[in-house]
Amino acid sequence: MSIIKIAHFEVNTKRILGEGGFGKVYRAKDTSEDPPMECAAKQMRLTADAKAALEKEVELMRTVGDHPSIINFRHYEQAGDHAWIFMEMATGGELFDRLIDSGNLTERAVAPYFKGMTDGLLHCHQRGVVHRDIKLENVMLCAEDPHAVKLVDFGLAMPMPKKADGSFDAKVHFHDRVGSKSYRAPEILTANGYEGPPVDVWALGITVFSLVSGFFPLDEARPKDWRFDKLQKDQNKGVGSCDSIYSMYKRVCPFSPELKELLNAMLSIDVSKRATMQQIADHPWFTTKTGKGGAMYDDDGDEVMYRSAGGDDEPAIPFELPEMAMPIARQRACMGDALA
Repeated sequence: MSIIKIAHFEVNTKRILGEGGFGKVYRAKDTSEDPPMECAAKQMRLTADAKAALEKEVELMRTVGDHPSIINFRHYEQAGDHAWIFMEMATGGELFDRLIDSGNLTERAVAPYFKGMTDGLLHCHQRGVVHRDIKLENVMLCAEDPHAVKLVDFGLAMPMPKKADGSFDAKVHFHDRVGSKSYRAPEILTANGYEGPPVDVWALGITVFSLVSGFFPLDEARPKDWRFDKLQKDQNKGVGSCDSIYSMYKRVCPFSPELKELLNAMLSIDVSKRATMQQIADHPWFTTKTGKGGAMYDDDGDEVMYRSAGGDDEPAIPFELPEMAMPIARQRACMGDALA
């Protein structure tokens, strides 16, 4: 049987939406709705070690899932030796596939995605939650609104403790080396621990840089990657991240001055100089690249126009992967790996 029943859901095990180290995500229906509502069902093996982690993930999804740029939690159920998390269906596929289909995107095309990711992460931090695995595969799109995004997969997310005054302690240090290789902030790979919000900022910067350039800026943010070694030396000389990365391939960075300024601040190796989520949300680049509500409009200002390669006023930059640059590829999250 390809249809199995879990609580008030029907799961189609032949319709796999995604899979990774955590398990698989299937297409499902919530039969408590009339008519039944399409949703996603994430299946994970339930072990003694995994139970607490799964319950933490569910609690964090409940905490932040009321935001339009974050996937909405619906139900959690244990069945036999598996656990199931049921959540909202994101009907437009992964942002990863959007990039692969296009090679790279114009700044105008990236802007609504960037805005949605920023708003969602800012909401998470304001609710005391750090994601710790922001990447192209963990941003879903919506077929009904081509400018909307949904942040997913809170399996590596962590809560920030509250201080005596009730505010969240964003300065608390984590020590587990988690995240996906090319997106992890450099401080995650040291022995000194790291603050949560800045690593989300770094990963978001890697994601946006990759969308506009069509390649990963780094293989990994540690000195054994020659790209990171050069980036660190250039930053110490006052060279911005974007110019440094493109110069590795004897090219001039094609980004607008505003986007370069923003990404340089997000990809600062020195955490004390890295932009905050609030600074990103307030940056003027967004107003230069988006229209009303972050979308693009026709001359009448009513009908949303989705342009995968930007408008006529912003032609797409022909994509060509620089020699020795890191190509875009799926990456599985690392969970507490040791330093090599």
